[in-house]
Amino acid sequence: PQQVMQSSAYVAAVTSDGNGLIGTVDVEINPGRGRVLINTNPFLEPDTQYSAETAAAVAENYTKKSLDDRDVIYSFAIDGQVLGGPSAGAAMAIATIAAIEGKEVRSDVAITGTIEQDGSVGFVGGIVEKMEAAAQKGVKLFLVPNGQSQLTTYERVVEEQRRGGFVFQR
Repeated sequence: PQQVMQSSAYVAAVTSDGNGLIGTVDVEINPGRGRVLINTNPFLEPDTQYSAETAAAVAENYTKKSLDDRDVIYSFAIDGQVLGGPSAGAAMAIATIAAIEGKEVRSDVAITGTIEQDGSVGFVGGIVEKMEAAAQKGVKLFLVPNGQSQLTTYERVVEEQRRGGFVFQR
């Protein structure tokens, strides 16, 4: 009899009103038929479902362990009724690798990023909101995609000049 393998990792999201949110993705790998299954509570948009397929394939490739006779089940524990976007892909891949290898993902670490077929982590939006939510959750290390670790903000600077009865703004 094959054993059940499990792991979980923090996922970061941004709500529809622009607030950061931290939850978990739980991975359970059971004897099965090579399926990738997703608990649809909360409802997951198609790009999140595609990320689950990619995460399982990347984990299989990384560990060199076939999942042809296993079912990989992803469940999300996060506030919200709809979860969308591919930014949980990296967390799903890491949790899947940990489950296959019988390891646990550190509980003080969170990651955001898409997972690509080649195993690379791609860009996502809402980094600042996700980072703030991670800090509030007590996360000590927040991993972001390569190239997204610096934030550039622009502030509007208005120069005023008064000439006669007029105010010129530039």
